[in-house]
Amino acid sequence: MNRFIIATAATTLAAPAFAYTGVSPTLLSAAEDIVQETGLDIDLTTLTDEQVIEIYAAGQSDETIEKVRAAVDGEYATREVTERRLVLVEADEMGLMPAGENSVVNSVQNFLDRQGFDVDASTLNDAQVAELYIAAFGSDSEADRDEIETIIEM
Repeated sequence: MNRFIIATAATTLAAPAFAYTGVSPTLLSAAEDIVQETGLDIDLTTLTDEQVIEIYAAGQSDETIEKVRAAVDGEYATREVTERRLVLVEADEMGLMPAGENSVVNSVQNFLDRQGFDVDASTLNDAQVAELYIAAFGSDSEADRDEIETIIEM
């Protein structure tokens, strides 16, 4: 009995606090395709929204396998966002939403609103949402107006 409890506790602690919940089904599907194309054995259901977004973004680059591995290993630009979202109960001062359904698009919408853009984030494609999310909330998040406009016009 004690072994079962210890094994259960170890499994629970090894898993992330929550898996993806806020990415769109099409973005998730694209990330699954990218993982499959790389031949890596990755269970996306154990990853956070930010890791799924980073995998999606990695699939748009020439260094896909290395970037996918980095995302899964926790070496991704938005890693700190995952930690911030764990304690949020409502949007923070930058517009980042707590994890939940559509939270990625809602976070992007909040960011665009705060930056003065009259854009409906729900009409953006997955690439635009992923790029804006990384630009807005990633560790290098100093997105300037020109960069944001370029992403919106993709």
